[in-house]
Amino acid sequence: MNSRDLQRQVDRIDGFVRALKTREADLIAEIDTTKTEIDVLTKTSTVIKHLLDVMVKDEITRMAGLMTYGLKTIFDDQDMTFVPKITKKNEKMHIELKTENRGVEGEFGSFGGSVAVIESFLMRILCLLKKKFARLMLLDETFAAVGEEYISNTGKLIAELSKKLQLDVLLVTHQKEFQHNADHVYRLKESPEGLIMEKLK
Repeated sequence: MNSRDLQRQVDRIDGFVRALKTREADLIAEIDTTKTEIDVLTKTSTVIKHLLDVMVKDEITRMAGLMTYGLKTIFDDQDMTFVPKITKKNEKMHIELKTENRGVEGEFGSFGGSVAVIESFLMRILCLLKKKFARLMLLDETFAAVGEEYISNTGKLIAELSKKLQLDVLLVTHQKEFQHNADHVYRLKESPEGLIMEKLK
């Protein structure tokens, strides 16, 4: 092999080394860019997660406010509060919904069924509002478990929420006390033609 062939091989190897160094520089630049993008995405993800947590907490707080207001309005001789317990489990938000009476969880005595019925009613209202469903609620003997002493307050709460939230409520019930707060009252009567609706109010 003469010196010219040797020089060509050296030049070829030198060109190959330069190409590798250029490629290495390009890869280092790509790695740096990728690291920057990962860092930005990680920070963005953290901020978004925090904002979502704050939004969920705000929503739960608003829900708890309505639930507590409803419970205190109806069971005015008690001291009931709706208390959401928000904790983190495996980096995920965990929410437990609790009801307390005078600071004691689940201390409702004989009217526990009434509490569940009222909370269920209020939850349905929240779902209607949240999902932007038609503001119409049909209730068939929904408050049968509510004690006689709380019927008047329940009627007042339904009337108040109906007006404030522009919610139409059709309540079918045998509990006559609900008539006092209703805008319209009808009674089903049997007649020779079948059942008819008699307007009372």
